[in-house]
Amino acid sequence: MATKVLLRAEDLEGLQHRVGRRLELIKGELHEVTVTIRHTATAMHMGHLFQTWNDTARAGSVLGDAGFTLERSPDTVRAPDVCFIRKGRLSGVNTRRGYPEMAPDLVVEVRSPNDTWADLRRKAEQFIERGTQLVVIVEPDKHIELIRPGQPPHRLQLDDVFEAADIMPGFSCRVRDFFPEEL
Repeated sequence: MATKVLLRAEDLEGLQHRVGRRLELIKGELHEVTVTIRHTATAMHMGHLFQTWNDTARAGSVLGDAGFTLERSPDTVRAPDVCFIRKGRLSGVNTRRGYPEMAPDLVVEVRSPNDTWADLRRKAEQFIERGTQLVVIVEPDKHIELIRPGQPPHRLQLDDVFEAADIMPGFSCRVRDFFPEEL
């Protein structure tokens, strides 16, 4: 009889470096994260737009692919494609090693070909349950879906304007501006 071994958040960091792939830990089990060039380009482009705003606003930290421990025993570590954490929330948090036990204020998840919409919504709910105020699920070149605590998902089309004044005051752009023109 085989015994299932559940990993801890502390085990994940070393594994990622050894295997050279993006991994997440869901209830102690490893899950590989696959991405395409379009996925990566979209995430980087969105991160760049957020960072450009933040360079002026100085409202917090914009991060990409940073892991966060969302559950313990068994552990869940999720790494959003892009996230924003308000100023002051990272003080006292070890940002050099491991995965902090916290959730970002805003999370962006770009859909990859192997992601189902239901999987992305479940991931969004994990972040919301841990305190994230807004999860943006992105269908590249088509639309985004906004998920907030206690509200039904809200879809924005390419010509709609994305704003999150309660989290990123002053940031605003059309949804189509999230997608790089090339690629």
